[in-house]
Amino acid sequence: MKTNKKLVSPVFTPRRMAAVLLLVLIMAAEVFFDTWCAVQCRRTGYEIVQAESRQKKLLETRKKLTIEQSRLKSPQVLGVRARDEHGLITPKPDQIVIVP
Repeated sequence: MKTNKKLVSPVFTPRRMAAVLLLVLIMAAEVFFDTWCAVQCRRTGYEIVQAESRQKKLLETRKKLTIEQSRLKSPQVLGVRARDEHGLITPKPDQIVIVP
């Protein structure tokens, strides 16, 4: 009496398990890499916004300093400062010496 038993290969062979495990590890690495890229992208976006804000503030400061410099260089302000802070006065006509 011969029995015709078919030999069924097991579904989970060590080779298949290794392939499935490798596939799962690759997928997990892909998820971590995508997450890392998204975090870096967001961080870079925040840094760009901060840099633009700082640039705007610096340009405003530069504008104010340019106006202040122009004001301080004006003859009226220089005359007042020379008189008040340093005690200088306008010379009398006999004190003027013309150098040839």
